[in-house]
Amino acid sequence: MCTDTLPPLPIEGSMPAKDLPQVIPAQMRRVNNLISRRVNLYSRQNGVEDVTAMHGWILAYLYRERDREVFQRDIEHAFSITRSTVTNILQLMEKKGYIRRMSVPQDARLKRLILTEAGARAHRQIMLSLRQTDQYVSGLLTEEESAELLRLLNKLRAGLE
Repeated sequence: MCTDTLPPLPIEGSMPAKDLPQVIPAQMRRVNNLISRRVNLYSRQNGVEDVTAMHGWILAYLYRERDREVFQRDIEHAFSITRSTVTNILQLMEKKGYIRRMSVPQDARLKRLILTEAGARAHRQIMLSLRQTDQYVSGLLTEEESAELLRLLNKLRAGLE
């Protein structure tokens, strides 16, 4: 059972769970939203208030791949998101000082994505928030339930890709 002392997150204007459609995509969306709220709560507590969950995942990707050249198309493929969405996300991340985009000599149209020190700091705090969220969520399930949930989610992901 979960030993976290934080209260449940309020859901303003929500209807009782029994009145919501019990279809897999809708339930997954709801759970994803609740997990995102939990990540945001921990992020605020850890001093990272202006980073969305997607920014956090991209920062983690750039941190992990920092020894190679990473371009926008790599982000598009890694996260299965469209070019226009990635463009908007990267522009905001650059404005916040988390990344820089630099032209490469062989093709001025290509922009290499570089994680800044501010981005690396935000990444470390976000990773702490994600670990805290994972511990919280894991505490809601037994070890067997967690393993089964991961197996089923991986099966769904593979079938949908």
